[in-house]
Amino acid sequence: MQKCKSITSYKQGVNAEDCALKYLQNLGMICLEKRFKTPYGEIDLLMQDDQAIVAVEVKYRKSLTQAAYSIRPKQQLRIQQTLEFWISQHKNYSISPPFQRFDVVLVCPAEIINYYKNAWISEVTN
Repeated sequence: MQKCKSITSYKQGVNAEDCALKYLQNLGMICLEKRFKTPYGEIDLLMQDDQAIVAVEVKYRKSLTQAAYSIRPKQQLRIQQTLEFWISQHKNYSISPPFQRFDVVLVCPAEIINYYKNAWISEVTN
């Protein structure tokens, strides 16, 4: 858990993503994209962690429990398809697709960040 400075309600989502980005960068991860959008969906943060490409979903809710339960299987599938699309657009991965990981960062008004590495397993095949 890490504390993060919060802002007014309109900017809470953006602030949560910024806090998550700083947190992950402090862990040594490299940001590849922020708010990457495709016809399939959106990835809040696309990071590189060593040899892995990591799709990070950031959720801001009144409680960490509410944030955790807000990530549904349908949304997970959209994120997975979006990551597959991103990889397909980067030809350096066409011969040897990178290891893919799906992480979650939960943020609540109490300014607490919870980070979950490998939050779910992809159902999309390379």
